[in-house]
Amino acid sequence: MEAKRRALQLAQAGVPVYPLAPGSKTPPKGHHGYREATTDTDAILRWSDDWGLGIDLFTAGMLVVDLDRPGTTTDGKAVHGGKDGVKALKIYLEQHQRQLPHPMYAEQTPHGGLHLFFKLDKPLERPTRKTNALPGVDILGDFVIASPSEVDGSPYLVMQDQAQPVSIHDTATAPQWIVDLLTAPQTAFNAARFPATGHHKTWAGRLFDKIAQGADEGERNTWLASVTGSLISTGAEPANVRILIDLINRELVSPPLDDREVSSVFQSILKRH
Repeated sequence: MEAKRRALQLAQAGVPVYPLAPGSKTPPKGHHGYREATTDTDAILRWSDDWGLGIDLFTAGMLVVDLDRPGTTTDGKAVHGGKDGVKALKIYLEQHQRQLPHPMYAEQTPHGGLHLFFKLDKPLERPTRKTNALPGVDILGDFVIASPSEVDGSPYLVMQDQAQPVSIHDTATAPQWIVDLLTAPQTAFNAARFPATGHHKTWAGRLFDKIAQGADEGERNTWLASVTGSLISTGAEPANVRILIDLINRELVSPPLDDREVSSVFQSILKRH
């Protein structure tokens, strides 16, 4: 009920919301994620009491700075690939003599990361996100999972300074440098920046280059299907291929496909092989 109550509060304030399956980042069966986000309170009242909550940032005119923190899950598995987005952002701010605006609404993610919410003074041209805008830092301009949703048994938590509590509606406007980090072309894997090794490029080398190139909206499914087929063709165990494409989708596809789409791509390609 807690997620439904918050969804109603956000909707009444004009923030579009959408449901998530219990304990998951994906929509419930028959739903379509942020594409069906709504401010219709009657529709939200029909949500299941155990559903989670997502926010349509694009329509709400907001963005989120998503900071990873290194850590492990309860079963000892590493999360976020050891990346420390908090440290990377601090270094960036110091190098460029910049500061985060205040007041700022923030939430802690289930694995110890942070979501920093900001308003936009003008809307984005389209829903978009930038993975690894800085090491361990993603900028989200499409959608985000919000408190009190739970993933892996842990909730998203509102971070509040008890002396000066800040609501999502009163958070600061994003400065232009944050917007630029979101909208600037991805250059992290620009081959022209690195000298050639002089070695003959093998099939594996071409595959690695293809994976590093990533994919944007409009070509995501086709690109991920091609990468999946190439990985399966190596003879790797299918379970390991699935782990790899989950990582590839999360880090190199903008915006990432939801889990159901990734599963559908994987199963389709696996049947062909």
